[in-house]
Amino acid sequence: MNVWTVMGKEEVKTMAEKVTLKVLGMDCTGCEQRLGTALRRLEGVSEATADHVTGDLTLRYDPAITTRAALIERVQTAGYEVGGGSGK
Repeated sequence: MNVWTVMGKEEVKTMAEKVTLKVLGMDCTGCEQRLGTALRRLEGVSEATADHVTGDLTLRYDPAITTRAALIERVQTAGYEVGGGSGK
């Protein structure tokens, strides 16, 4: 975590983490859009891109605000499963 002083105020800047999850059940561009929208609505997620061809869901999120478990739960709530071998 970095602390910056801007005009006399301390501002905390955190490093976002990037993770790629393997998602099962996406079979069209509509699935990509649905999943991306669901994840971007989660507080702390700044980027969510899904690819139904590869099954990849690439996320950029702030671990100070949300957790990897919350990301996976949101995928499941949207109607998809997270496969093995997920995450970098």
